[in-house]
Order: sequence, then C-alpha cells, then structure tokens
Amino acid sequence: MPIYEYECGSCGRRFEITQKFSDPALTSCKLCNSTQVRKVLSPTAFVLKGSGWYATDYASGDRKKAIEAEKSAADSKSAAKPNGGCSSGACASGTCPSKG
Repeated sequence: MPIYEYECGSCGRRFEITQKFSDPALTSCKLCNSTQVRKVLSPTAFVLKGSGWYATDYASGDRKKAIEAEKSAADSKSAAKPNGGCSSGACASGTCPSKG
C-alpha cells in the first residue's frame, strides 16, 4: 500500500499514513485533531540506474546508431591490442607485469 504525506494547517506538522488508493483522504490531523489537513505531494524514492531503459528501449534512431558506433569502435580498439589488451606482450608467456 502507498504511503501518503499530510500537512496540518493548524499545527504545521507533517505526518505519513499508509492507505489504499481507494481510501478517502484524511479529514483530521492525527497529531492535534485539527480539520485543516491537506495531502502533500512529495518526491518518490524511485530512481532508474544502470544503462537505462530510456537509452536502450526508447532512444531515437540517431541515438541507437551512435550507440552502435561507440560499441564497434570499442570492439575494434580491444581487438587491435595483442593478447586481449596486454601492451607488453608478456602475458602470452604467463609472466604478466600487471599481475605482479
């Protein structure tokens, strides 16, 4: 069930209450019993992180082409380096300087 935030016009304090969407709004303050109560719109804790649904699912055609170009450029850079990215070439012999 969602949590709603209310503010009292009389005492000025805010409080939260868990209600069903279909429940009627509160008419009295649970702190001072005043009838000057209003529902407050507050920001949610919902955050989208990671590669993102917008960037991957709803991007424009130009954006999708740019993403594909970036991927292919990155793939060609890693393929151009010997031994999967080892610049010294010593990893093939089992003596990798970066793991020492």
